[in-house]
Amino acid sequence: MLRKNISENSGMTRLQLLILVIIVIVIGVLSFPPWLEYRRVSTADVDVETIAVAIKKYFRHTGGYPTSLGALLTDPGVEGWRGNYLESLPETPWGGSYVLLQDRYKIGIAKDHPRAPEKYRVGGIAEISRVYHADARLGEKYWW
Repeated sequence: MLRKNISENSGMTRLQLLILVIIVIVIGVLSFPPWLEYRRVSTADVDVETIAVAIKKYFRHTGGYPTSLGALLTDPGVEGWRGNYLESLPETPWGGSYVLLQDRYKIGIAKDHPRAPEKYRVGGIAEISRVYHADARLGEKYWW
């Protein structure tokens, strides 16, 4: 008995390989925009948390809240100020600056931000912000 050579029919054809590569590319292209939005939202969330923590440290050292985010970087002439609370002010992932809302003790993305999706701005349904008031200690993770 003679056996047929199995290698004649094994493996992928070039057409099958091309179809597989096209499928992988389509899946990659369709998953990129949601991944990019997730990354931007995560970055903004970390940024506002970092700024809120810096404001809380500023309050504990000076007894008052800053009137601008620049007071976290350079000495505003306030007694008790102990140095830079941030190395630099982060930019939102969509470009532009975060906003300090003194009347609400909140840091977030401005309502009139030109490129950030409306739902992530202050007042939006998925607002990215933090309250930094000293009495808002529920869930506070930082002790100093």
